[in-house]
Amino acid sequence: MVSSLFISFKQAGIIAGLFCFTLLHSCNNKKVVASVDDVELTESDAYIIMSHLGLNPIDSIQLSNFITDWCTRETFKAELKHEFPEKWKLTELRAQSFASDLAEYYLEELELKKKLDTIAKKQEIDTYYNSHKEEFILHDYIVKALYLKIPKELDFKSEDVHVNYLLKNDKDLTELNSYAKLYAENYYFNDSTWIYFEEVTKDIPVGKFNIDNIVLNRTKTYFSDENFTYFLNIIDYKLKDEVPPVDFLSNEIKSRIVANRLQELKEKNESKLIQRIKKKHEIIISI
Repeated sequence: MVSSLFISFKQAGIIAGLFCFTLLHSCNNKKVVASVDDVELTESDAYIIMSHLGLNPIDSIQLSNFITDWCTRETFKAELKHEFPEKWKLTELRAQSFASDLAEYYLEELELKKKLDTIAKKQEIDTYYNSHKEEFILHDYIVKALYLKIPKELDFKSEDVHVNYLLKNDKDLTELNSYAKLYAENYYFNDSTWIYFEEVTKDIPVGKFNIDNIVLNRTKTYFSDENFTYFLNIIDYKLKDEVPPVDFLSNEIKSRIVANRLQELKEKNESKLIQRIKKKHEIIISI
């Protein structure tokens, strides 16, 4: 049963490991941070896995959660191996099959990316955009907006922040930028780039407001809660269910174009790649 398994979760190793991850992750660090029975997790292996998963091993909470999850997964494996060896054998065989699929995927990527053209010209992006507009219909507003968040205790009126954020005069933005550098907890303004409204307001308590009214009325407002004062200026917007402008989608379209090229290369070169790799290895079939 699970209770018969020995799990070692090295808390001290985790804390010390934060420093080691910062300085030594590029080295072959064999410091053990956790173990389940005789299976050990080293700092270097944890770093590799976490980085692949998009986790930050320098973050103590993410590191602690990852190691806890690793111990749980290893416990399941150990229990199955101990109590149901025939199912464990099947699990090992399926894992080996999956590993071969991963190997093929990585070999294809490494080989074909050398030949892959990653440049997408504006004409290509425009052509793709015009041919696939229905795929890009918005599910949220995109806006051009200004957003400023400052501590509530600041006397912003003495600095004319409540006037400058309206951007009525040429000098307003310069003065607001200077103020934001000194005092802002968060600040965003780029009048040449579209951004999702929810991305701009993720740090603003707008839940009590009617979002449609804020956007459609190009609202200019400021308000405070117990800790902060927020300034919001909606300069322009695109409606939900509309197709956004091509410049908003250019990076996504470029990624799609390059992904399509990679798929075409795979289809053209798959058999050649398989044959070339097979020639490098001894293959014996005994039936």
